[in-house]
Amino acid sequence: MRCLIIHNLASGPHSDEIFTFIHALSATGDEIVLRFIGPELEREDAVADARAFDRIVVSGGDGTVANVLDLLRDCGVPILVFPSGTANLYFQNIGNAPDAAALAHACRAGVTAKVDMGELFWEDEGGRMQRHGFINIAGSGFDATIMEKAAASKNDIGEIAYLFSALSTPEPQVAHFTIEHDGRVDELDGISCMVGNTACIQNEINLFPDCRMDDGLIDIAVVEPTTLVGLLPTVAAAVLDPAGKGLGRPQIKTLQAKQAKITCTPSLGMQFDGEVIPNNSGIFGARVLPKCLDIIVDEFSNLHAE
Repeated sequence: MRCLIIHNLASGPHSDEIFTFIHALSATGDEIVLRFIGPELEREDAVADARAFDRIVVSGGDGTVANVLDLLRDCGVPILVFPSGTANLYFQNIGNAPDAAALAHACRAGVTAKVDMGELFWEDEGGRMQRHGFINIAGSGFDATIMEKAAASKNDIGEIAYLFSALSTPEPQVAHFTIEHDGRVDELDGISCMVGNTACIQNEINLFPDCRMDDGLIDIAVVEPTTLVGLLPTVAAAVLDPAGKGLGRPQIKTLQAKQAKITCTPSLGMQFDGEVIPNNSGIFGARVLPKCLDIIVDEFSNLHAE
């Protein structure tokens, strides 16, 4: 077996566990190529010969995983996601057993499920259109503010950085969102508009109750105008009903689409998968890229294996 491992050494608190994984994966006759992405190796160069391998392992946090998977779309090679970052939400949504030995076993077995990605479009500060694939959530508003404030400390203190960031913004700014989606238009006020490819956030809370990674749709959520304290009913519902099928998500309006154009007035900044995007226009688009990834799954996964 030829296996390519792409790892970000600066990904987070679990970065060193990739070496335990490599030890568990290695067998006589295997060729394992380990590449560290960073200032001296761009991710485009790291995956240039990806189709020459039998397996690809992407190791890092959600930002790293999103960046690399965006380059591996439709490559046809089974891909294992290894959780080395701060939150590892994409890995949690896949649902594989998290220990290195189990992941090595799953990698060698190579059972896959075809899953979607989201694709985000926006106008940069120079007026040029940009795009990027996303795996979890992209959006504008309170979520982008949290990601921006947490960026400096998340590698040092982990997920608690997001909590501190939220607490430092007790009165999130309100904007008007115009959402054009699949021939319809919705006008909503809120503190955040999020577009999801996956459902679960921290503590296995399902933000988008009807979302699946393989349903050919993106999920859109607008959080109603409120303060941080005013979000307590939503937080309580999420804690008591993580799946979101009983109590639902009060204060959040959700819808599904294949593609959407969203105008945020005023612009509240943007993020995808925890990565902050400079954006002054307040206009972005999103669409689904259906079943473009072959993700390795085990018997514990939330996905239907093929």
